[in-house]
Amino acid sequence: MGENGPKLLGASYKDPISSFGLFHKFSVHNQEVYWKIVLKELSIKFVREPTSILDASDKSKKGGIWFPGAVLNIAECCLLPWPSQSKTDDSTAIVWRDEGFDDYPVNRMSLKELRTQVMTVANALDTMFQKGDHIAIDMPMTCNAVIVYLAIILGGFVVVGIADSFAPQEIATRMRVAKAKAIFTQDFIIRGGKKFPLYRYMIDQIIS
Repeated sequence: MGENGPKLLGASYKDPISSFGLFHKFSVHNQEVYWKIVLKELSIKFVREPTSILDASDKSKKGGIWFPGAVLNIAECCLLPWPSQSKTDDSTAIVWRDEGFDDYPVNRMSLKELRTQVMTVANALDTMFQKGDHIAIDMPMTCNAVIVYLAIILGGFVVVGIADSFAPQEIATRMRVAKAKAIFTQDFIIRGGKKFPLYRYMIDQIIS
C-alpha cells in the first residue's frame, strides 16, 4: 500500500495506517484496478488468463464469478522467479530453524534450491500416481513439509492435510474419508524436548 497508495488515492493518501479505510473503499469500487495490482504483487502467473476480474452478468451467481476462465497452478507461482518483483532464483524462499536448535543460526533455502527439491518429489509422484489422486501429509510444519506440499500441488494431485497430533484411529479415518492413495510422514516429532512417534502411528493405523 505504501507504493500504490499515492498513485491510487492521490492527495487523499497520507500513510498506510491512516489511509487504510480509503484504500479499502477504493478496492471495493475499483475492483478491476485493485485486483490487477494484487495479482502483480503476489506474482500470480496464469496458465490461461481470466477473461475479466469479475463477471457479474449472471445474476443467479451471487457475488459473481471471479477470474472467469482462469487456469493456474499456485505451486508454479511460488516457485518461478519474477524479476520485476525482485524475486530471483537466488532470493530466499524459506527461512527456518530446526526444533531443538534454538541457539543455532537459522537455515535458509533459495528459490532455485526449493524448486529443484519440489520438482524432484513431484516427478517421483508422477511415476506412481494419476493426476487428481489424493495424497496425505502427516508432518509438522518443517521445510520438508513445505517441499512435499508444493510437490503434490505442482504434480496435479490433491493434498490431504492430517494434523501431526492425530491418534492412529483418527489418521485412519481421515485417510479413508479422503480416499488418500499415499501418505508422507516422518519417524517422530519433537515437542518440548521430547520425542513422539509419528511413523509408528502410520503402521498402527495400517495394521488396524
